[in-house]
Amino acid sequence: MKRHCVRCFLLALSLVLLPGCWDRTEINDVAFVVSSAVDLEPDGKVRITVMVPLPGQMGGATGGGGGTGGEKSYYLDSEVGSTFREAQARLQERMSRRMFFGHRRTLIVGEEVTKKGIRDLFDSSARNSENRMSSYLIATKGKAYDLLLSAPKFERFPSEVIRELSKAGNVIDMNMKDVGVALSAPGSDPVMVYMVSKDSEKSEKKSKEIEVRGYVQFKKDKMIGTLENEEAQGFSWLRNESIKTMVSISSGQTQGGVGIRIQETRTKIRPTIQNQKLHFNIHLKAKAVLLEDEMHLDLSQPRNAEKIERMLNDYMKNAMNKVIEKCKKNHVDSAQFGTYVWRSFPDEWKKDYVQEWPQAMIDAEFHITVDSKLIETGLIYQNVTKESNKK
Repeated sequence: MKRHCVRCFLLALSLVLLPGCWDRTEINDVAFVVSSAVDLEPDGKVRITVMVPLPGQMGGATGGGGGTGGEKSYYLDSEVGSTFREAQARLQERMSRRMFFGHRRTLIVGEEVTKKGIRDLFDSSARNSENRMSSYLIATKGKAYDLLLSAPKFERFPSEVIRELSKAGNVIDMNMKDVGVALSAPGSDPVMVYMVSKDSEKSEKKSKEIEVRGYVQFKKDKMIGTLENEEAQGFSWLRNESIKTMVSISSGQTQGGVGIRIQETRTKIRPTIQNQKLHFNIHLKAKAVLLEDEMHLDLSQPRNAEKIERMLNDYMKNAMNKVIEKCKKNHVDSAQFGTYVWRSFPDEWKKDYVQEWPQAMIDAEFHITVDSKLIETGLIYQNVTKESNKK
C-alpha cells in the first residue's frame, strides 16, 4: 500500500513539469496575410502592402468578396520604410492583430523594384521561418498594389486568382525558390511570371481582372525586358516545360489558318565545342491537337495532316529563335544555356566561359529541329457543311 502511494505521488509530481499553454496564441489575435506586394516610392523608400481576410465578412452564401457586388471580405493596408522589415514593422504598429505570413502564397513585385534589383527580397524573406520559399513570385507592370486592388469576378480574393493563374498549366510553374536558384546558379539569369490588371470588356458591370502577360527577363537581379505572346511560348519550350498552350498559325494565304493546342513537348539541348566556338543543338518533340481549321482541309488525307505539322514545326522554331535573339540583344541567358555548358564541359566552363558569360552564348550558333505530331483532329476530318464533289 505504501509503494502504491509513492507511485501516485510521483505521478502527480510529474504533472508539474508539463508546460501547458502558457504561450498560446488565439486565432482571434492573428491576421493571416494571404498576399503581399512590394513597391518602390519616388523618394527611394519601400512600400509594403498586405492582404488580410476579414472573417466577419466571409460567411453566408452571398459572399461579397472581390467583384461579387457586396462588401469585400478582405482588407488591404500599406506602409513605407527604408527597408522591407522597417515598413513591415511600422505596419504592424497600427494593427491590433499580429501579422502571420505562413499562409502567404503570392508575393507581387512592382516594376520599379524589379528594375532596381530583387536580391534583397531573398534576404528579408528567407530569414523568417513563416515566409515560404514555395510562394509564387510575380512581377507586374506599374505598382504592385494595383494588382491587389483588382476586383475579379470568379474568386473572393485577388490573391486566389493570382495563385490559380500561376499554377494553371499554361504558364511555367515557378516559385520564389526557383527564382533564387537561378540567381545563384552558374550560367543563368532568372525570369518571373508577368501579370497585369485589365478591365473587363463588353460587360454590363465592369470589373478589373488579372491576366498573364508572359515573363519578365532579368540580367542578374535587375529587370531587362519581357517575353510576351509568341516569345513566351518559345521560352517555355526552350526551358523544356511541357505546358498546355494554344497557338494560331496563319497559312499566309487567303484560306485562313489553324488553331492548335500543344498537348505535350520535350526539348533536348546538347552543347558542343567546335574550333573553340559553342554550338547548341536543340531538338524539340511535340504532340498537338487540332482545335480549328479555317483552311478547310480534308484531314483524312495524310498529306494534309503533314502540311499542318510542317506549319507547326516552322511556328515553334521561329518562336524559339525569337527568344534566342532577344536574349542575345539583352545580353542575358534566360534559357539557362550556360548551365548546359557548365554540366557538359566543367573544365572549359571554368577556363574559358564563366568570366565573360553570356558573351560566348551571343557568339554561339544554334541549330533547332522540331518534330511535331498531330495526334488528334477532333470528331470530324473536315467541316461538316463542306459540299461534296460526288455526283
